[in-house]
Amino acid sequence: MNILAVGAHPDDIETYCAGTLAKYKSLGHKVFMATATNGNIGSSTHTMEEIARIRKSEAAKSASIIGAEYICLDYDDEMFFEDKEVRLKFIDLVRYCKADVILTHNPKDYNPDHELTSKIINDIAVMIPIPHLKTKNPPYDKIPKIFYWETVYGLGFVPTDYVDITDFFETKKQMLNCHESQKQWMADNYKDAFADDPTGESFFENILLTA
Repeated sequence: MNILAVGAHPDDIETYCAGTLAKYKSLGHKVFMATATNGNIGSSTHTMEEIARIRKSEAAKSASIIGAEYICLDYDDEMFFEDKEVRLKFIDLVRYCKADVILTHNPKDYNPDHELTSKIINDIAVMIPIPHLKTKNPPYDKIPKIFYWETVYGLGFVPTDYVDITDFFETKKQMLNCHESQKQWMADNYKDAFADDPTGESFFENILLTA
């Protein structure tokens, strides 16, 4: 199968489903990791252009650990809105990957970029086979299955499946550690907010199958 994880920002995917992706890859599936934005406001010391370049490089390095392909749609962090061009770009992404399964954010999360990424993926899934929706990559005759990963703190989230990532937890940590630029940024800005979030410490990753 072709597995596509779509996060809003570089490091979202690693936080919530890196272990699941590593497990998929170990079973012989093809894995793609895509982000809607380039994370270009995630620094107080670099310019927006510099931090975007750094974060895309970090995400590509992380993906390479499991032999996944990283794709960035390159929208501005926290200034990401939906229009026709955005929708078609997401359709083209899914078609390029020929995704059988898509993992993405829960529709109700703490960040508007997370929620919009989830909404677009959910909206376009049924459009993938439609030939009149023209994109660079051609349609394929399948509607991908969508899974939502856990929200921060698990708020409002009732999983349908639990993925045991015990054998891949070290891989998940290696992937997260690729995002070196975010360690101090997160400590300075979000340490207290996420202090009790168990996501990064769990040996299970929780997902919700969409209807």
